[in-house]
Amino acid sequence: MISKILKIFLLIFFWFFILLLETSLLNSFNLMLLLVIIINLIEDPESNLGIVSAFLAGILIDFNTTTYEFGIFSLSFVIFSLSVKIILIKFLKIPYVSWLPKI
Repeated sequence: MISKILKIFLLIFFWFFILLLETSLLNSFNLMLLLVIIINLIEDPESNLGIVSAFLAGILIDFNTTTYEFGIFSLSFVIFSLSVKIILIKFLKIPYVSWLPKI
């Protein structure tokens, strides 16, 4: 089992690599939001890794962009991640995702 601090460092490097990929190659496509959705779908709904991942992705986008106020993307990604988790816990049971290994 990977410790929580190591998971956070791996997430920081992962999101930094995805940010570099998105800003250099995929200018009009929001890959980070798509990956936040996928991480929240495949992880355990009671886990907080998707929320931490959404916050880190939002902070990196906030550091990269200068057109919006700082914190807009991190706040919106965290709110979006929380809403996906609430929908998954309260309303949906997705059986086709359960075969995937949990993060």
